[in-house]
Amino acid sequence: MDNFIKLGLTEPTVRALTEAGFTEPTEIQQRAIPVMLDRKDIMASAQTGSGKTAAFALPTIEYLQEGQGKPRALVLVPTRELAVQVKDQFVRFGKNHKLRSVTLYGGTGYTSQMKALSRGVDIIIATPGRLFDFMQRKLVDLSKIQILVLDEADRLLDMGFMPQVRKIVCKLPKERQTLMFSATINEHIEKLAKEFLNRPVTIRAASKQVEPSTIDQQIYHVNEFGKDALLLELIQKHEMSSVLVFTRTRRRASWVKGRLCEANILAEEIHGDISQNQRERTLKKYRAGEFPVLVATDVAARGLDIPAISHVINYDLPDSPQDYVHRIGRTGRAGRSGVAFSFIGEGQRSLVRDIEKVIGRVLDPNAPVQRPSSGAQVRRFRPRRRRTG
Repeated sequence: MDNFIKLGLTEPTVRALTEAGFTEPTEIQQRAIPVMLDRKDIMASAQTGSGKTAAFALPTIEYLQEGQGKPRALVLVPTRELAVQVKDQFVRFGKNHKLRSVTLYGGTGYTSQMKALSRGVDIIIATPGRLFDFMQRKLVDLSKIQILVLDEADRLLDMGFMPQVRKIVCKLPKERQTLMFSATINEHIEKLAKEFLNRPVTIRAASKQVEPSTIDQQIYHVNEFGKDALLLELIQKHEMSSVLVFTRTRRRASWVKGRLCEANILAEEIHGDISQNQRERTLKKYRAGEFPVLVATDVAARGLDIPAISHVINYDLPDSPQDYVHRIGRTGRAGRSGVAFSFIGEGQRSLVRDIEKVIGRVLDPNAPVQRPSSGAQVRRFRPRRRRTG
């Protein structure tokens, strides 16, 4: 408790943290909270599961203090799931300050969100598309916004939200504090920072290694026809109690879920064809341990608060190394160990090399080779650094 007070947080906020079971600030919290309380703009990167949401939520709560019924803080996020998670954090940590928050996202009706806004809110957590719709309909007033957070800015960029983000930012007061959080800071993020931020403080937390160090990464060379058998074998062999399986498309997710259920393995799926209400119910059951396997497209790769995932399986390898990093980051969170399996098909060796460049590790040719009954072969990522020059 004293460590959070030393960061500048007040007793009511720290009391809420303690009741929620938080006793020690993480690195990103230690470095970002004092800077934000000094009202400086921030460009920050941090590993998945590092506590970055609390890093901007806690000082936002401190600054707003008590509810006034007018939106004074705006958090833009790339997905509906992340919007829900961020709101939960604000509610949990701000319960002693009587602040109201609302989530605005697509895939559901406008009525309930309009009612929440009409009752008066202090914090808006929104996806850019839905918020821009509200702005065009003149259903939301952003003239009093004092804090803007761009959460997972790299994902906002990758998903093509920047045109909407720019239109939203143009309607905000110029005198405001702006915070940008990203999994990585590259030239594109730095360019956005110059556009949106005013003399920002740059924070790189745990940036020496891109992927979480607690994850045991293994790859299997397997053709398309061998993936289902290998997936079943791995789940049964390792007695996985909480595994997240990633597929490239929605159709593949449904296929994989069907194969698992046929093998008497309880599994559910989440992707863009599943309604928002159903997705939320599925995630709630998954967190509660009602079934062991969740099959998902990349809609689940970021922002989901599922701390107990023991295994991630890339049934289909993602197209970019960054998406690989975000996927495997669902396990090994908050200091826990985790395992990530990736299925490598024919013609995908170049993708593996690209991943190696990003994570700074190479496949050790001397690592033991396992031979599952399906005939696939596995080599392990070993912590040997790529030589330069």
